[in-house]
Amino acid sequence: MVVSVEDARVPDAQPNLEVLVGTYEEFNLGFRLQLNVEGGLIFVPSFTNHSHCGSIRSVATCKQFLASGSTDESIRLFNLKTRSEYGFLQQHNGTITCLDFFQQSYLFSGSDDGNVCVWNTRTWNCEKTLKAHEGGVTAISVHPSGKLALTVGKDRAMKTWNLIKGRTAYVTNIKAVADSVKWSPDGTIWAVSINNIVNIYEVKSAGIIHTVDFKTRVNFVLFLNEDTLLIGGEGPNIESHSVTHRKPVSQFKAHEKRVKAAAITKLNASEELHLITASNDGFIKLWRIPEIPGEPCLVTQVDSTCRITCLSVWTEKNPSLSVQKDVKPLSAEARSSSSKLPIELSNPEKASPELKSLLKRKSVDKKTAIVKTTSGPFIAEPMKVRDDKRPRLTFKEKLTA
Repeated sequence: MVVSVEDARVPDAQPNLEVLVGTYEEFNLGFRLQLNVEGGLIFVPSFTNHSHCGSIRSVATCKQFLASGSTDESIRLFNLKTRSEYGFLQQHNGTITCLDFFQQSYLFSGSDDGNVCVWNTRTWNCEKTLKAHEGGVTAISVHPSGKLALTVGKDRAMKTWNLIKGRTAYVTNIKAVADSVKWSPDGTIWAVSINNIVNIYEVKSAGIIHTVDFKTRVNFVLFLNEDTLLIGGEGPNIESHSVTHRKPVSQFKAHEKRVKAAAITKLNASEELHLITASNDGFIKLWRIPEIPGEPCLVTQVDSTCRITCLSVWTEKNPSLSVQKDVKPLSAEARSSSSKLPIELSNPEKASPELKSLLKRKSVDKKTAIVKTTSGPFIAEPMKVRDDKRPRLTFKEKLTA
């Protein structure tokens, strides 16, 4: 398929989309999509952070947060609205291999320790630890309903989880180590990739209804809709396949090297789908996807100069939204000697009325501190105001000059 380069003006308002990637070089990078002087779209660097001390394996976004998992066995949280480090989650004893948000409520994390942790995004407490796979979890996908989840691991098994009861519903022996698993948008089918093979399952029969041989190792599988899925891997091409007709529809060359990650999104209120791809050559590209089997159009691209490992897309639906209510806004600013990223929180004067009384308490100030760790400083503060008298962990360290 011939790939065209789009040279059209964008009639919509300023886009509110940001691409966030993790790299082998231990960096989290952000690129915001903006309008240039000619009315076209360009990627502009917007975010850089070096909090991890190992290569980043997975990133995920929801509302105002970016979560990144690394070989350093920790999950780092960043507030994308205030552009500040939010803290870290440490429950796993192995490399964080996969992260998946369900709506705005929960974060699911998988690790080489074989466990899946379920985190509440309001308190950031680990509410459940699932003993998933011996040898490690390779991928996780939560059903659109939030009632089920699929995990695959190094024990050559695929497990279906009943999230209402918090236990395994059934186990399928797939006789190989799967690399990824993905639900379709409506949750009627799902895809599992094993090396260069992609198996499509349906919920009705819980069996395989179609198999795709991609020829090279598969790095990602995305559903455009219930009938069409996109596959990318170690080669430079991306293929689209029809589940209903059981055949390939089209393919195009996306990058010069292997395509490492991709995501599907919409720009503003437009119903037209766009594809964002990232490669080991460092390039991030935005494609306009017409109706299949139409030719994709390259809208814009940027060179990150890093080896990209994972990708996520963050859309700020309402820029005027304030930070989440369970966080007490406090004024603080610190710069680490090892990082140039400032740590900032919003002005207390702009806090909601129900929080202003809490901000006046002297005990709150004492519980807030900037704690220096081996990975850099972070703000330690209570994550949620509790009405009961349960003990809470506080930090007594003070910022030294």
